[in-house]
Amino acid sequence: MRRLLRPLLLGAPALLLLCLGAPNDGRAGDPATVTVSGTVQFLGDAPAPSPVTITQDIDYCGKTALHNENLLVSASKGLANVVVYVQGVTGGKAAVPGVAKLDNTRCRYEPHVVAMVVGSELQIGNNDPILHNTHARLPKADVFNVALPMEGQVIERTIDKMGLMKVGCDAGHDWMSAWIATFDHPYFAVTAADGTFSIPDLPPGEYTLVTWHEKLGKRTQVIQATGGDLGVDLAYQ
Repeated sequence: MRRLLRPLLLGAPALLLLCLGAPNDGRAGDPATVTVSGTVQFLGDAPAPSPVTITQDIDYCGKTALHNENLLVSASKGLANVVVYVQGVTGGKAAVPGVAKLDNTRCRYEPHVVAMVVGSELQIGNNDPILHNTHARLPKADVFNVALPMEGQVIERTIDKMGLMKVGCDAGHDWMSAWIATFDHPYFAVTAADGTFSIPDLPPGEYTLVTWHEKLGKRTQVIQATGGDLGVDLAYQ
């Protein structure tokens, strides 16, 4: 059973609850390391996702009921698509580039939020029989802009820029949106549909935990990652 410690107000409509779980049994990695895990929840009554207006390729895109994905809350109040990461880690695991995917599927992006180590390969796919033009931007720079005219097409790009990138479709599908977050360390996660996340193999120490949501904003909290696995439950309202 998770033992809740005192709640900490974050100076905005968010509440962080820290709790200690059972000692690290080593299954997630080195027994001397800590796994930070928990759930991000949305307090109160979450609004239903608003429908989007289809203005291009209506015959195809209109076959599926599409909704805005900027605030997705599960039946258990879990908040999806929150980027969670740890700042201030010295040492620990190396940041190893890998492979991630971003698909154009039924006139939406899947997944809605991608997080990866900088230098990773992103496979950008088109599963639709229509043209998509997938365009990723930083606030002051383009990262990639690729046309995908054919169903089944995949284009690979190495993402060598750091930061939080907004993704859209320039082929008239202005309702399509996604986000890419890149890091120079491996201590990050994106919450699942039920709001859960897990960041393993963190060296013991004091760090800053950061959470970011595209609509609800960014929060920070100092955590003490010592004495076993650390449970962190965050709630927005």
